[in-house]
Amino acid sequence: MKRLNEREKQTILGLFTVFIIIILLASAFIGLFMSRNSASDAKDIKKAYESLSEVKRKPTNATNDGGLLVQVGSKKDIPTVEFYLDPLCPACAQIDRTLNDDIGKMYTSGQIKLEIHPVIFLDKCSSDHYSARVSGSIAYISEKDPKHVVAFISEIFDEKFQPSEVDYVEMSDEKIIEQAIKAGISREIAKESLNGQYDEWIEKSNDYTILRSDLIAPGREGFATPLIRVNKRIWSMKDMALDDLSDAFVESLGLKPEEVGDEDVKPRIGSKGKLLKTNTKYLAEKSDASIYAN
Repeated sequence: MKRLNEREKQTILGLFTVFIIIILLASAFIGLFMSRNSASDAKDIKKAYESLSEVKRKPTNATNDGGLLVQVGSKKDIPTVEFYLDPLCPACAQIDRTLNDDIGKMYTSGQIKLEIHPVIFLDKCSSDHYSARVSGSIAYISEKDPKHVVAFISEIFDEKFQPSEVDYVEMSDEKIIEQAIKAGISREIAKESLNGQYDEWIEKSNDYTILRSDLIAPGREGFATPLIRVNKRIWSMKDMALDDLSDAFVESLGLKPEEVGDEDVKPRIGSKGKLLKTNTKYLAEKSDASIYAN
């Protein structure tokens, strides 16, 4: 085998050195790019939070991070359940139709607090700002008639009422008012809820919410609805059968099905505990049965 002469050795060594330098420069560039992206993201979310904080007219029950905190009764040491929903979101409607009965019972009996986060990223799919109008209505009703806000959301997501995001047909204020009245809300409050008094707060809350990295559910690349958190922890619905969601959710709070709505029983996880693991029987056999398939 031919031995390499000195010149050839120097050439190979030089090429190897150049190769190493290129790798180091590429790594440095990628690191700098990711650092700048991270800094840019942090700057964007800080700006969005500041804009939300500066809104003058907001619901009296608004949280600092753009939620609407509601409770029936005054029980302490109970879980806070956060709902992130867009009124035009079909998957949100599926979740609500599945969970609303148990959620409603737990809420009205004082077993849980609710923190509702209406978002409006699907507003562009409507010709009359449907998501924004209904989100503003939810905000007002949560403040003025919190007892019926869960029922109102249920009526908004009713299969016979919710408009299509694909083939949208304009929805009048009067039809939204009718749904509110069905939920037990007075016509006066229902009508006033659509006057747009919280439009700016809804917009700024949405802008902040969709940037939050702590709201990215397992298996997702960014913020998406439907999303549920309990005591600041995401409840994962990934690969879970839709029909089993309600039982799984109740168990994750530390309740038995027969305890739902019982005023004398508190969920075992309390106000700070982690979600409990639920039976694997709730997992869907096929991935297309997951709620996220929509």
